Amino acid sequence: MEYFLQLFGDHSISWAVAVIGALIFLYLCYKKVEAYFSDKAIREKNKDEQIQDVIDQAKKYPAWHQQSVDIQRRFTGAIEDLRESQKETIQRLQSLEDEIQRRERNKLRDRLLQSYRYYTSMEKNPLKAWSEMEAEAFWKIFKDYEELKGNGYVHTEVQPAMNDLEVIPMHETARISELMQSRK
Repeated sequence: MEYFLQLFGDHSISWAVAVIGALIFLYLCYKKVEAYFSDKAIREKNKDEQIQDVIDQAKKYPAWHQQSVDIQRRFTGAIEDLRESQKETIQRLQSLEDEIQRRERNKLRDRLLQSYRYYTSMEKNPLKAWSEMEAEAFWKIFKDYEELKGNGYVHTEVQPAMNDLEVIPMHETARISELMQSRK
């Protein structure tokens, strides 16, 4: 202890308290500075890692872009294939529809010609007349035939001859009865 007293004997307790306070202050300042630089180093490290991640992502961009272009090409090819298939299907449907219309037009023409031969025949329809209901049914079939783009002989021969037939209204029952009895 003597050594201690020789070393520090000249100094008072207040001086010792001030030295201890100064040492504590320096220690606390050191801790604050250390914490500040430690936090700053961590922030810098995180920032550097984020920058590195962005750089790594940017390096992958060409590969991603190429992958995107490849996918787009595949989709474009698939869409073109679908378009071609759709065109073929539309053409087949149009061809089928044309064939169905042609057949329906032929059936209607046949029915119109049968009616024409029957109603204009002196032997089968000597009064050259028809009932209002028969005329209405015939002209509806004729309209369907025209809507299917039917023309030709039916318009030049059949239509004028059918227009010349006398139409007997349905409320004239006596004339309708006479008409039906005259037919074969």
